[in-house]
Amino acid sequence: MYRFVQLVPVLCFAALLGGCSGSKSFSKKGEKLDAAGLYAEAADMYLQSAQRNPKNVDAKIGLKKTGQMLLNDKLSTFFKNIATGSDKGGAVAAYLDAVAYQERVKYAGVVIEIPDHYKTDFEKVKGEHLIELYNEGQGLFEREEFAAAEKVFARIAKLEPNYKDASSLQDVAYLEPLYRTGKSELEAGNYRKSYAAFTKVMDKNSAYKDSKTLRQDALTQGQFIVAVLPFTSSDKGTAMASKVQAHAMTALIETNDPFLKVVDRENLDRILEEQRLSLSGVVDEQTAVKVGNLMGAHAVLMGNVVNYQEVPGQVRRSTKDGFEAYRVEQLNKETGEKYYTTKYKPVRYSEFYQENKVVLSFNYRLVSLETGEVLVSKVAEKEAADHAYYATYDGNREALLPILNGKVDLRDNARREMRSLLSAPREVKPVATLVNEVLRSTSSSMASSIQTEISQKLP
Repeated sequence: MYRFVQLVPVLCFAALLGGCSGSKSFSKKGEKLDAAGLYAEAADMYLQSAQRNPKNVDAKIGLKKTGQMLLNDKLSTFFKNIATGSDKGGAVAAYLDAVAYQERVKYAGVVIEIPDHYKTDFEKVKGEHLIELYNEGQGLFEREEFAAAEKVFARIAKLEPNYKDASSLQDVAYLEPLYRTGKSELEAGNYRKSYAAFTKVMDKNSAYKDSKTLRQDALTQGQFIVAVLPFTSSDKGTAMASKVQAHAMTALIETNDPFLKVVDRENLDRILEEQRLSLSGVVDEQTAVKVGNLMGAHAVLMGNVVNYQEVPGQVRRSTKDGFEAYRVEQLNKETGEKYYTTKYKPVRYSEFYQENKVVLSFNYRLVSLETGEVLVSKVAEKEAADHAYYATYDGNREALLPILNGKVDLRDNARREMRSLLSAPREVKPVATLVNEVLRSTSSSMASSIQTEISQKLP
C-alpha cells in the first residue's frame, strides 16, 4: 500500500507532463501553420494546445490572433448572407456558428470579440426568418403535411422557444396524425392499434380532443372476457386443483393486457348463486359454455390437474474414508537442525445428501363462446427440485484430504472439491417453496400462451 501511495504523485506528474508535452507540440504546429498563412488551421492547433494545458501562454496568444481571424471569416459569411437577402436561414445559421466557435475558444480561456452591430443585425434577420418559418409551418399544417410541419415548428422552438403559438402547433402537428390513426383503426375494428395510438396521444396531451373517450371505446369494444371455471383433478384431489386455478387467474391478471379481462371467483360465485347452478364436477364444454354465457364472457378457461406429486427426500448419510494431514518435527542428525515433514493418517468423515421434489402437470383449454372453437389446448408440465450435498468432519477440516485407490489424493481439484463439500449449504428448499415455484412457472406459461392467442384475435 505504501509503495502504491508513493507511485500516485509520480503517475499524476507523468500524466501532467504528457499533457504539457502534447500542448507544446500542438502549439509548435500552430506557429508553423500561422507563419505559412494558414491561420484557420493554426487556430485549430492553438485551440487544442490551450485545451490540453490552460497555462500555455504561447498557445493562448496564438489563439487570440488566429481565432479572431477565423471568427471574422464566419461573421463575414453572416454579413454576405444578409446583404444578398435571399437566404435568411443561412444568415442565422452562420451567426450561430460564429457564436458557437466563440464559446469554444472562451472555454479554453481566450476571449475573442463579436462587435455589437453584428448582434443587432442577427436579431433583425432572426425575426424575419422566424416569420418565414412560421408561415411555412402554417402552410404545411393547412395542407395536412403534419410531419413536415412538426419539423418546421421544432426549428422555431429551437430559435425562439416562446415564439407565438409555435410550441402548441408543434404539439398538434405531432398529435393530430396519431389521433386520426386512432379513429380510423377504431372504425376498422382494429381495437388494439386504436388503443395504442390514443395512448400515445394521451401520453403527450391527456386532454387532446376526445382521445380519452375514444380510447375507452376501443378498449370496451375490443376487450376479451375470460371466465375461469373451477379446475378439476384426475385423482379426486380438489385442494391442488383450487390452487392451480387461483394461480392461473393471478397469472392472467398479471399479464397487464388491458384487453384481457378475467372474471374473478367472487363474481363467478355470485352469478352461479343467482342462477342456482353448481359447477362441482362439471368438465364438459356444453355446461361450461352455458355458464360462460351467463357471465358475458367471450371464452371460458377450464383445467384439469393430471399429475401432482410431492417427494420429500430423507437425509441419506454415508461414511467415507479419507486422510488428515499433520506435521511431524524431525531432527537432522548431521546438522542438528529441526525441520518438519507432512504425514497423513487415515480418518473417516460423513457425507450427506437430501433432495426434495415436486411434479405438477395439468391440461387446460380455452373455449370460444362465440364459435365453440377450442382456441388453446395444452398441457403445462413442470418439475421443481432442490438438493443439499455436503460433508462433515470432526477433526481439522482444513487438513482433510480424499482417498484415491487406497492412498491420499493430493490433486488440487480433489482438495477443492473436499473444501467445497465441507462448506456446502446444508439446507434444502422446503416442499412448500417448491410447490409455489411450480405453480408460478406453469401458470405463467399458460397465461402467456392465452395472452398470445387473444392478441392475435384482436389486431
